Amino acid sequence: MKILKFFIVVLLLIHQLNAQKIVRVVPTVSGFVQPIYKVETSNNKIPANEFLINRFRLGISGKYSDWTEAEIEIDPLDKNLVKNAFINFAPFQNISLSIGRQKIPFSRERLTSVKNIQYFERPKFVKEFDDLSYAGRDIGLVANFNTKIEKINVNLSAGIFNGNKGDLNGDYNNSKTFAQRLEISHKIFSFGFNSAQKFDSLSSKYFVANGFDFEIEVIKNLKLSSEFLIGKKNSNTLTGGEFIALEYALNDFLFGTRFSQYFSNINKNAINYYEAKVDYKPDRTIKISLNWLVENKGSNYFNTIIIGASYVF
Repeated sequence: MKILKFFIVVLLLIHQLNAQKIVRVVPTVSGFVQPIYKVETSNNKIPANEFLINRFRLGISGKYSDWTEAEIEIDPLDKNLVKNAFINFAPFQNISLSIGRQKIPFSRERLTSVKNIQYFERPKFVKEFDDLSYAGRDIGLVANFNTKIEKINVNLSAGIFNGNKGDLNGDYNNSKTFAQRLEISHKIFSFGFNSAQKFDSLSSKYFVANGFDFEIEVIKNLKLSSEFLIGKKNSNTLTGGEFIALEYALNDFLFGTRFSQYFSNINKNAINYYEAKVDYKPDRTIKISLNWLVENKGSNYFNTIIIGASYVF
């Protein structure tokens, strides 16, 4: 893959410059592994179960000046081997630019690292917007602006992307995705506003998606969060969904529940999802989790129980 080869060459060049003391680089190696055991049942089926490695990430990053750094992250188990591969420039204290394969600034849930998402999997409607190229990863340029007003943090991100869902082998020069996100946050709350636009210069098709999210600490250790997304699936169909979640922290344990809906077509009935979890985190690097998911589609119910662990290094 061209982009992977390019970043390997860049990192080797930086290594040589570092060895010759032309540029001083302090590389950081990080990783994440998530083995799980999954049991699935439905109204009319015998339970299916399996052990698998759900995710395996390996990344390396390096800062080779006061305002420039690079990062590459891979997942050998994913069909898209390269997850992130970008260079970030921060010429000013409040402004930065990043170019390469990175996350589109759309959807708080999709922007949250897999190391920190609430459950083993993101909600179905969030994955839908990923598949439609409104969210997820793609190759492009992102500008970030951060400032503080009194005690309120304000972050504005805007980017332009290839619009090909991060396919590193395709040529989609006629298609582009534009995305913007405004996030306002404080110690006990955050509010986010998203918008994304897809434009194909050959067909002149123009699709838009929008979203809103928030997280509030209702009382000490109890957080309420929610996200709502809606957007064009095609010329005739709107798709969308929302979730609302509660999490309560008690010592090394985290208890949670989440309800979400996915509308493949806004004019049709939604698929409902009910989730519950218990996380045990004895230290910063290890988390043991139990997730229970119930999918309600019409009169059918599908249950999934996942027991797993996550290790960050």
